Amino acid sequence: MKQFLTALEAIITLALVVVAIAGIAYHTFREGGLLTQGLGKLSDAYINHPLIALAVTISAFFAYRAWRQRKVSGRDTKVFDYFVYVLMALGIYFIGYYTIKGEF
Repeated sequence: MKQFLTALEAIITLALVVVAIAGIAYHTFREGGLLTQGLGKLSDAYINHPLIALAVTISAFFAYRAWRQRKVSGRDTKVFDYFVYVLMALGIYFIGYYTIKGEF
């Protein structure tokens, strides 16, 4: 029975993560989606406020570098677990949204 529940948990987790990735991809790459809006706002930020945008870009680079060094050094963190939990929550959101609105 325990083996069945473990397998069921894995299947539900996988299904929710796949739905979340599909929903994110759909909303990102559709016409007028998040990618188009994000790139438009990013270019507007670089044109209107170049110093602030440059500071944010440099900060993001150093944050990524620090995260990457921590990952390479082998410290065990729960970041991946939290990432999966966020994807599962997004999967639940997209399923609920599709059920209520009828559109993805």
